[in-house]
Amino acid sequence: MVEYILGNYLVETGQITNEQLTDTLKKQDSVRVKLGLIAVAEGMMTLAQTEEVNRLQAVMDKRFGDIAVSKGYLTDDQIGKLLKKQGDAYMTFIQTLVDSGYLTMIEVDNLLESFRVAKGFSNSEIDAIKSDQVERIVPLYIPEAGKKFTDIITICVRTLIRLMDRHVYVGNAQMVHAFPAEGQVSQSLIGPEGIISCFSELDGALLNLARIFGQEDFEQLDMDALDAAGETLNCINGLYASAESRNGTFLELMPPDYDDVTLKAKTAICRIPIYIGDKGLYFTVADLV
Repeated sequence: MVEYILGNYLVETGQITNEQLTDTLKKQDSVRVKLGLIAVAEGMMTLAQTEEVNRLQAVMDKRFGDIAVSKGYLTDDQIGKLLKKQGDAYMTFIQTLVDSGYLTMIEVDNLLESFRVAKGFSNSEIDAIKSDQVERIVPLYIPEAGKKFTDIITICVRTLIRLMDRHVYVGNAQMVHAFPAEGQVSQSLIGPEGIISCFSELDGALLNLARIFGQEDFEQLDMDALDAAGETLNCINGLYASAESRNGTFLELMPPDYDDVTLKAKTAICRIPIYIGDKGLYFTVADLV
């Protein structure tokens, strides 16, 4: 998730191109992050110190960490922490950008702060984005009025990551009072705290979801494709209902509904765009009335 959030920001600000972002995402699975980059990103070493250690590595048969410790720049405990971060999604993305020559280390050093300022995030919220943890990132994109739906939205995103593509990310959710939905599948969860949730197309991701889940090459978002998408929605809602039952709230899942109707609610509806690669869909949720 973090690779698309930061990658799209870099594209928006003209620091890299769409083609360079695509190339970076293709390469990053085979990248092993260098300790020096992690040390700078974590504020454990300065850029000048890592460059010095890299120069010494060129003439000494020693590992980066061993030289950094001998110079007093890092402790053995810090080396252990850095080694654990070598598989970190944020670090892997940054390392790939640097290795590809798309960003310099100096630009990397400034990236998070410029992103934080541009998006109005706090330092703790930036830490949440760097973590690449769905449960920490999703709430940042939901307005206060929609916070009650955070759990089911988080389950939705996690499920799509498992079923479709690990490169799933979200946009800013909006609160609306009516949502005209064409090509929609919805499902009601009946109970004291009942809700209705809905998948609808944004620009191609719902059709792709139907193709993958239905294991069929649907050409258009017809009833068969929506039925496949409805199975995914049923899976998400089932996971949510199970989680709620453990907390003492019991919800009954109704069959998915495929009518093209305007979804309305007396209370505000939370609609969040979810992107799978370069295509998006809407996940919409509201209190059942």
